[in-house]
Amino acid sequence: MRPVWIFKHLQSGVPLITTLKEYRLAWLSKDSIAGLSACIVSIPSVIAYAELVHLPAIAGLYAALAAAIGYALFSSSRHVIAGPDAAIGLLAGSAILPLSGGDPARIVVLAAVLSILSGVVLLLAARLKLGVIADLLSRPVLIGYLNGASLVLIATQLGKMFGIKTEGEEFFEVVFTVIEKLPQTQVPTFVLGVLLVGLLVGLARWLPRIPGALAVCAVAIVATFALDLGSYGIALVGTVPSGIPFLTIPSFHWADIAALAPAAVAIAFLAFSDGILLAQTFAEKNGYEVRPNRELVALGSANILAGVWQGFPVSASQSRTSIVDAVGGKTQVAQLILALGLLVFLFFLTGLIALLPKVALGAILIVTAIGMLEVASLKGLYKIDRVEFGIALGVTLAILIAGVVPGIILGLLLSLISVLVEISRPGDAILRRLVSDGKFHDCRDEDEAESVPGLLVYRLYAPLNFANARHVMTRIRTLVDEADPPVRWLIIDAQAIHDMDVTAAQRFAELHRELADEGVDVKIADAPRPFLEELARVGLSEEIGRRDFFVSVKKAVDAFEQYCAGRNP
Repeated sequence: MRPVWIFKHLQSGVPLITTLKEYRLAWLSKDSIAGLSACIVSIPSVIAYAELVHLPAIAGLYAALAAAIGYALFSSSRHVIAGPDAAIGLLAGSAILPLSGGDPARIVVLAAVLSILSGVVLLLAARLKLGVIADLLSRPVLIGYLNGASLVLIATQLGKMFGIKTEGEEFFEVVFTVIEKLPQTQVPTFVLGVLLVGLLVGLARWLPRIPGALAVCAVAIVATFALDLGSYGIALVGTVPSGIPFLTIPSFHWADIAALAPAAVAIAFLAFSDGILLAQTFAEKNGYEVRPNRELVALGSANILAGVWQGFPVSASQSRTSIVDAVGGKTQVAQLILALGLLVFLFFLTGLIALLPKVALGAILIVTAIGMLEVASLKGLYKIDRVEFGIALGVTLAILIAGVVPGIILGLLLSLISVLVEISRPGDAILRRLVSDGKFHDCRDEDEAESVPGLLVYRLYAPLNFANARHVMTRIRTLVDEADPPVRWLIIDAQAIHDMDVTAAQRFAELHRELADEGVDVKIADAPRPFLEELARVGLSEEIGRRDFFVSVKKAVDAFEQYCAGRNP
């Protein structure tokens, strides 16, 4: 029985086991084609993304291989492909470079530590079942981040395009350096870069089925071989090792952990928010469900494995996932095929990378960054909500001025602050009787509606809690004080108050006693069960009295009108 129990335990923890157990041979051809297609397309991109982290090109292949294996083992998604990503790479590079002192060996260590740390954050979030944390990265913050990161990414690649050396990672510092050194432009490099950018843009527009990055790398390698581009002063990637490194835990200082922690948290937020959105999109398209906490485990495992395999932080890849889906991939076996393809390349074909001009990687990254820009989304925010537009613009400016990591952290803080503001200032309404149907509604100014003298019907569109209790009670107090003629009955339409904490209940009790002393009767209409239970817990149900609770606003208003008729026969 024990081996059976162990197998079942592994099966529940490693979804790939279930996939392989239920696998159909008819799927293998589709998965193989999908995996190989994604592998071929990914190689030029992951090499370019390694440049963002200031690592050798080979590190991109190590990270892609580790991510594919780590993610495939634990993911509940059948289609998502994990690997290096431009936005994640830029975020990682901006955190690592200031700590490295320009030492290439230290950059390798810091990149691995950051990847492991990001993975630990993701696994910890999974352990605490915090799959909902992705919702904290609001759409305006994500738009702001992508725009800021795109502009920084373009700036950091200008040096490769012009064949000049730039310093630092800050947007304005890099731009000013490029402008200052423009007379030093290496003309052959610049001409080749412009031609390759033009090729990428042209392919995307007129031949979108051809992978642009792969085509550019192929053209550039052939040109280097045929024209000896190195003799014109065009920098090449150079010799790269073949094979794969041993799995090792990098040596680190505790000070590195503290310094990299903010970036690790930011990477975890960004990786998971993008990853779960991608997973849910393709799951819905293909008729199955994904488990958010399982995706946290998959991304965490992918990052930890990338770290111990001399890689850098990874995420889910939209472009590679789209390829797998378009070709007809059925399961995570496609990602294992991708990993197999990368192994073959690492052992036998890395010599091709040596002939690749560095400007080709810069061209790929610049066009990638242009594709990341969310200009249309920013315009949409401006039309819909100026506050959210301001948040997006603020995050972009913060990234350009202070850097990528401070910018994304500011974005997370702005998201939390906007949520708190929304909670603390909930919507409400004074209900009036619509002449057309005789019922009480939240009427517009132009609606033909009337108020009942001496009656105030108030509706709150939110639960009551410590954050908004003072505001809501002050608001009700003000409405009662300003009413003309004076209020006899206050009817609270409680249908939307599905929860109330102790602080709010106590404040409500205080308001009830104040109004009762002033001769204002408080009535509760359409109250949900949680609201009634909290009133009972603080002893307010007995104080209000059963006769002051009504099943609907209409019943409460009818009772008021009968009360008035009884007083004025």
